[in-house]
Amino acid sequence: MTELIYEHPLNEKVRTYLRVEHLFNQLQQLLALENEWQQQAYFNTLFDLIEILDRNDIRPDLIKDVERCETALVAWSSHPSVSDDKLQVMLQQAVKLQSDLLRSTKFIASLKQDKFLSPLRQRFSIPGGACYFDMPQLQYWIHLDIDYRQQMANEWYQQLSLVQQAIDFVLSFIRERGHFEPIIADNGFYQSNTDKYELLRLSYPIDAGVYPTVSGNKYRYAIRFMQLCDETGRNNSTDSQQFKLACC
Repeated sequence: MTELIYEHPLNEKVRTYLRVEHLFNQLQQLLALENEWQQQAYFNTLFDLIEILDRNDIRPDLIKDVERCETALVAWSSHPSVSDDKLQVMLQQAVKLQSDLLRSTKFIASLKQDKFLSPLRQRFSIPGGACYFDMPQLQYWIHLDIDYRQQMANEWYQQLSLVQQAIDFVLSFIRERGHFEPIIADNGFYQSNTDKYELLRLSYPIDAGVYPTVSGNKYRYAIRFMQLCDETGRNNSTDSQQFKLACC
């Protein structure tokens, strides 16, 4: 039975982290540049990533979160059930990330100034604007040697490697704070207090025929299971639903 995991952020910071993580995952899948449309999708995703990092200065938040992770790891080091080898690796990673983040400047500064990317980004920001008659340089680039294109694409990607490492580390730490517990949503509805949680993770079977919608903030959250409906697009489920919930 296939289980789906749905994640819902409970603050704007984690919401941005999840968006950035999602765009990095997309970008990784497009790095092969296997065809013309995959290459256009690569640039579209790269520019979305640049845009969200330009609008949200997440560097101070990442520095604070990595520091909090390091503090927690030090506290856990005295616990007998914690693997010392794994703990030391994570501690070293946290120390290095914190040092690199403190020395870094704005994550996307070099990409924003790139002479090839800058005019393309302006055109991609216009709905339906990614056409070759507006960007002959892109049509030319797409037909260059594949090794050259992949090298350039990887160089652009690597310029964002620090923010990707920090996001992966912090989100992994947040996710590991919560453990899945079985829950029953009576009439498809469940609510509770957040208790300073930052992320909700729901695991549920796809053959249940429902999907979750979550509303919440730093004080309280509510989960309602919905059914797809041909007429209205969705419909409340009135059946009791079993699922697993991790509050992180």
